Amino acid sequence: MRHLFIFYFGLFFIFVVNGQEKAKWDFPVKPGTEEWKKFSSVAEMYATCQIPEEVLNQLDTESLMELCLNFPAPPLFPLFNSPEQAFLEYYSHFNGIKELFKRKDVGECLLRKYTSMNMNDFSFLWPLHEQGRFVSKYKFIEAILSQPQVISSFDGNVRKELLKEAVRKMDEKIEKKDVFGGFSLEINLWTIVNLLSRENEAVLQGHNQQNLRTAMETGLMIDIDADMLYQQAKNFVNEKE
Repeated sequence: MRHLFIFYFGLFFIFVVNGQEKAKWDFPVKPGTEEWKKFSSVAEMYATCQIPEEVLNQLDTESLMELCLNFPAPPLFPLFNSPEQAFLEYYSHFNGIKELFKRKDVGECLLRKYTSMNMNDFSFLWPLHEQGRFVSKYKFIEAILSQPQVISSFDGNVRKELLKEAVRKMDEKIEKKDVFGGFSLEINLWTIVNLLSRENEAVLQGHNQQNLRTAMETGLMIDIDADMLYQQAKNFVNEKE
């Protein structure tokens, strides 16, 4: 019965014992399919999207990261009171992200992925939902990079490179503000301030420290001089090069 259940939901899992091929798995039901439309609750959707435990332990970190970033129902940041609240809603309902945070090489994998993401791949010819998903992928990975338990796992070199890349991404988003604006810029800045604080907290002098702590914890840049914060990060990164 259990095998029939897995087959019915379209579970795909390949593992070759000799290690020549990676373990692979994909979400059995995805948005846009008839099966997805049949869900009667969010809880039912989350339950179906869990990675089976026997698969979870066999996935390498890079494959697991890709699954986390391609979760069928990623956080809808505008619907929550803060970016952190939106992320925690996702984190509390998906076993894949909890496992990802335990991996020792998560920093290197996130750095490779974040660096490889290219905003020039965006096209206004795409359907609106594809455009939205492209932009959301940046918010999603930056929300992951903003989590203290993730940042604390990075070694100094990974943290420095991620900060440099987050500043570069911010530069690109400002140039493409017709596509990347609002929440995308705020969450990018959330990543920057958390990484910068871990690198050199003294750089962040000049801000109200309570407001700064709130920004770091929630992702909300309330009463924060965003331009000043952004410039402090750029100056710090440029000085280190």
